[in-house]
Amino acid sequence: MEGVVALLIPFGFFAACVLIYWLFARLRQHRNEKQTEIQQQMLVKFESAGELAEFLATESGQQFMRQFESSPYRMILATLSIGVILGFLGLGFLGLTVLSNQDFLEPGVILLVLGLGFAAAAAVSRRLSVQWEKESRNGY
Repeated sequence: MEGVVALLIPFGFFAACVLIYWLFARLRQHRNEKQTEIQQQMLVKFESAGELAEFLATESGQQFMRQFESSPYRMILATLSIGVILGFLGLGFLGLTVLSNQDFLEPGVILLVLGLGFAAAAAVSRRLSVQWEKESRNGY
């Protein structure tokens, strides 16, 4: 019986990770669909191209158009958040190894290294995005 439980724990963990990822993907998809629907309904209200052009010239129109601009900072923040969470989870496993007589050293080290990797990726992305933004302003 212990062998079955020991076999089911990694599969359960993997299934939980897949389920969480799927739920977040569905949430993001639903949010994007609703946002697209609202934007389409708003654009349908304009009867001519002139009215649309007038709206886009206003501050509200410019704010509406900013929704479509992609910002690298959201992805950088998400990557950093994942890194921090994995890092603290890894530290938690390492703390369990020290405080208990069970061996959580390997998962703790793996999670900690993954967390540090995500944090490093976020730092590199931030540095590159700032550099590319400066270059695009200078016309490179």
